[in-house]
Amino acid sequence: MKDIVIVGSGGFAREVRWLIDECNNGQWQILGWISKEQKGTIIAGLPVLGDDEWLLNYDKPIDVVVAVGSGNLRKKIVSVLKKNNNISFPSIVSTTSKISNSVCLGQGAIVTSNCILTVNIKIGEFFLCNLSSTVGHDCKFGDYVTLNPGVNISGNVNLGECVTFGTGSCIIERMSVGDNSIIGAGATVVKNIPSNCTAVGTPAKIIKDNNGKE
Repeated sequence: MKDIVIVGSGGFAREVRWLIDECNNGQWQILGWISKEQKGTIIAGLPVLGDDEWLLNYDKPIDVVVAVGSGNLRKKIVSVLKKNNNISFPSIVSTTSKISNSVCLGQGAIVTSNCILTVNIKIGEFFLCNLSSTVGHDCKFGDYVTLNPGVNISGNVNLGECVTFGTGSCIIERMSVGDNSIIGAGATVVKNIPSNCTAVGTPAKIIKDNNGKE
């Protein structure tokens, strides 16, 4: 049995703890949370072990799940934790989700309940696919992509690094979204969205560019 810890201690982190319990067939022992909360605080029955320094100083093999909703924040956390070669980042996939054998899923992914990833999909590292989201055939995603609950990604879609889709949003086939862009909740993307912007509405329109102009 291998030790595992969860980075974060908020609502989503507690959902990930539930997910690990669901997937765990005896391979993991959950030690606790890595958090800025006071060390020793008990959250959902598990102790706060310490902050990032606790993990950076850990001198034995350990699995780590970065249970943070923001792709950009996951990227910052992982860049620090990778300094410790004892750390591994397993992918945690719900037993109620369906992923074909032709999906290439990078390390550190979190796929929660009732998600569907169909065929010939290539997904980068530290992907987050939240409740009941779907990804169609032949999609390509960069690292740290976040799909919030109820997102629908059609076939042949390309998503850059740190792209975020809000709850209930969707994108039609053969479109792309550039690095660091955000698609608002409930939006429908029907044309390509460039990097570093926010798009909302149906059809989705850009409301903020990378210079922060409205």
